[in-house]
Amino acid sequence: MTRRRQEITEKVPTTPRKVVVYTDNLMTSNSARNTVTGESSSKELANSLAETLNTALVISTSFRFDPELNTLEILDPYNPRNNIQVKGITDYKVSVKVFMLPTAVDVKNRPSTVYVKQAMASVQRQLGAVKIDELVVSFAEISAQTPGGLNESSSVSSLTRPGTSQADSLLDQGRPLDSPGQAGISTIDDANNDTSTTGSRTSNDDSENDMSRYLKVWRLLNRFKRSGDASKIGISDVTKSQLEQLCQQSEIKPDIVQIRLNLNDPSDQSLDGELRAYAKEQGISVSAHADEPVVLSDRTFQMLASDFKINERFPTTEVAPQGYKMDFMRPRWVANYTVMQTKRGLVANRGYIAMASSDCVLDPNRISPRPKYSMFGGFL
Repeated sequence: MTRRRQEITEKVPTTPRKVVVYTDNLMTSNSARNTVTGESSSKELANSLAETLNTALVISTSFRFDPELNTLEILDPYNPRNNIQVKGITDYKVSVKVFMLPTAVDVKNRPSTVYVKQAMASVQRQLGAVKIDELVVSFAEISAQTPGGLNESSSVSSLTRPGTSQADSLLDQGRPLDSPGQAGISTIDDANNDTSTTGSRTSNDDSENDMSRYLKVWRLLNRFKRSGDASKIGISDVTKSQLEQLCQQSEIKPDIVQIRLNLNDPSDQSLDGELRAYAKEQGISVSAHADEPVVLSDRTFQMLASDFKINERFPTTEVAPQGYKMDFMRPRWVANYTVMQTKRGLVANRGYIAMASSDCVLDPNRISPRPKYSMFGGFL
């Protein structure tokens, strides 16, 4: 059956500080047909984002701009909304995993509840007013400490994008990729550096098990549970000590704990035995996953922004205060949702939502150097 493309065009934004990209249903899209069995989640995400951007900005025109929220929404024109109720699905189970990326922090450099609220609102906007059965949060800096994490740079090198020979050649040569739509940016950190910024700590560090910096986000998830927006809440990649700290400090037990499978060593069966034993005592279910610590790096997003000329199509006219500059857009969070038809046991809908935003940052080129004092008196 031929899919119909919808033209969705609203007012072109002049100062988009936030961009939200909604992928198509991966069970029916081209990216699903091109997916290799066992492909990592970061590769799947990058390719599905590339397909959506190509379809929405090159082949067609499919975006909305909300001037009040200063948010640009880029939608797949073939399937702009995957509303479950409109599609007539009644027996369903919805699972959502929110990836808090390294830059999803507040002014105190702690994971921000604002980004979780944005992710939940975007999921509801995409799927309709549905109840989420399982809501799991993943913090990049916690996930980066666990064994079995994949090198995210592999997802960049194999990214398939239409009409991106320049970016491909830069990747082949291992050179940093410039973002032509942003001034003052000369390089983009390698994907390996993205995970290093998450503050990975050694096992001897006493602060490793301190979960106080995550309590605001965790309590927000509990509020979603109490309000009925989510039936079960969970967290990913914590150790036994971290799980104990989370339960003690917040007095909120998770319903689910996810543990990463070591895909680098499939024979490794040493999933944290102490964690599983403790979870069983507390009545917490344990499940496995194979997601990377950082599913969407700055480098990958900037490549997509450059390839599909997001900055050129939607230029910002906002002027930063003196001594500051507008930073290029950085990915903040990714939401991965799955809709399972319970009676048939089939996945009816699966997709990603990714958000990137820009901030005002100090401009080192505009900050005057510290004045030097002359030995003869006065400043030079």
